[in-house]
Amino acid sequence: MQKLNDLNKTAARITLNGKRHYTTPLPTGPAPSVTTIISETASEANKKKLEMWSKANPGQKEIAAERGTAIHYGMEQYLKGDKQPEIEESYKDFWQGMPSVLDQFQEVLWAETPLLDKHQFTVGSDDVARVWGSDPEGRAWAGAPDIIAVANNKLTLADLKTSVKPYSRKWPSKDLEKGCQEWRDLLGGHMKFKKTCKQLAAYDIAIQQTLGITVQQAAILVSTPVRTQIFKISRRFLDILHDDWYKIVEEYYKQIENCNVYDADLI
Repeated sequence: MQKLNDLNKTAARITLNGKRHYTTPLPTGPAPSVTTIISETASEANKKKLEMWSKANPGQKEIAAERGTAIHYGMEQYLKGDKQPEIEESYKDFWQGMPSVLDQFQEVLWAETPLLDKHQFTVGSDDVARVWGSDPEGRAWAGAPDIIAVANNKLTLADLKTSVKPYSRKWPSKDLEKGCQEWRDLLGGHMKFKKTCKQLAAYDIAIQQTLGITVQQAAILVSTPVRTQIFKISRRFLDILHDDWYKIVEEYYKQIENCNVYDADLI
């Protein structure tokens, strides 16, 4: 506990070798973020597509990040009691459906940061809260969950996303012409859905290991300018996703070993 107290006198979120990490009391020290692990283990084809999209749409990645930060801030303030958080006019379309969704949470344990005193040990000096986990081989990760709260009498882990276009639980229908705009939109929405499921699995394990609690279900909340989507993830499906997450973690650490990315003097 003393080690954690000392850690929390410094920032919880740090950058190592250009990648987001979090300080942890684990023997391995700072751990890569969930998003870092997912990004680094993406297929070369997907990395190439993202690079090409960024070049073709300069500035859009930064705009999306700013929008996400604004909506996340509104969510945090709303769940902590401010029912009229300040939302910039240009983001109002993305916020309009959020209050009715957030009102479904009857008891909030965590909204970006913990609301309960017993979970304050997760907060660093930068006011960033994180949970940490490791696989059976001791390979660690850490991250900052969006929401842990009770919805419909079930303890729920929820992740909030903002997106210009909707997410999709299913692969595009065979009835659609492959490559048409609707097909591409649905494929993109499905890939984003799958990526978020990976994040939820990582947070779920870390919440169990850090907070000692097990959620009963998960949810993906997607804020779009047209509507706010809710995708429910069962406890059973979360458990299935654990094995997938462990494989991703293993792949990430294999890459680290092969590339010798870390400079020991920086840790």
